[in-house]
Amino acid sequence: MTWQAVLVLLAAFVVAGVLSYRQHLGYQRAVNELAAEENRSGMLLVSGRSKGRLRGAVVLLVIDRRRGTVTRARAMEGASVFARFSERPELAGPVEGAEERAGSKALAKAVHEALGMAGRLNAGALRSTRSRAA
Repeated sequence: MTWQAVLVLLAAFVVAGVLSYRQHLGYQRAVNELAAEENRSGMLLVSGRSKGRLRGAVVLLVIDRRRGTVTRARAMEGASVFARFSERPELAGPVEGAEERAGSKALAKAVHEALGMAGRLNAGALRSTRSRAA
């Protein structure tokens, strides 16, 4: 292998690392924004992710513990480090059925994981339909 090939390979790793770090900062910013905007009593902010071979998904859900509803949702879906978070109003509504409202398989898995986390944090009061069926 020539030094030029090594240099190109090293540059590709550096670019991939920088882009991954920028995506992590975007996740951190989205979590902090939702936490600041939805900082009220009885609200729970949870996240879930789904990793696939080609596409993945990350979801942030704000859940009203008392009513058992998703009040706000943001999701990031995609196959590259260029994916960004966007509001997902179709996920708002009762916790039951949130997975079915997800639209894609990757997003449904991420919602399932987030609702599982919410159930653990809320002493099992909130559960998705999949976890009840299991």
